[in-house]
Amino acid sequence: MQQAPDRQTSPESSRAEAERQLVASAERHREVVASMQELGRPEAGQHVSVKSVARAVHLVSFALRRAAEAGVPFERLVELTGWESELVREGLERVAPEPWFLARLAPAGTDAHAIAQAAARFEVTTRLQGLARRVLADVDDEAWSPEPAELADLYDRLESTWREWRHGLGREETETER
Repeated sequence: MQQAPDRQTSPESSRAEAERQLVASAERHREVVASMQELGRPEAGQHVSVKSVARAVHLVSFALRRAAEAGVPFERLVELTGWESELVREGLERVAPEPWFLARLAPAGTDAHAIAQAAARFEVTTRLQGLARRVLADVDDEAWSPEPAELADLYDRLESTWREWRHGLGREETETER
């Protein structure tokens, strides 16, 4: 049986892949902006569009940082995104984009504050998902087997903290959560 050759990623292939991902994310951002500019969209559709623009900007910012880490020169980053150099610099510097940054990347007439809020919410939600993955990976670690009672205690603590947090925000329980 033949084994596949050991493929180490060369700096050139890493850079090329980072460039490809940056181009794809910038194109996705342009598509979202174009879609948001469609007239006659209901309010619920506008809400989804605001979230989509925020996520697209976040994606391009992530791809920008990844491309820079892979060695793509700044001028090339500007070329690949089609953004002004000031926007590329801002995208490289901040994980959570500032409202003025989002306003420059959203269609004219959109609520930059709403887009900034959606971007911040997306960033924190991503962090929460990462925390949940870390907790589950730790609990599933076969080298460490907590007792069922310890897992039940962890569940009770997490649920209690979550319920207190929700209550503090004025969110009532639904029938399915009881």
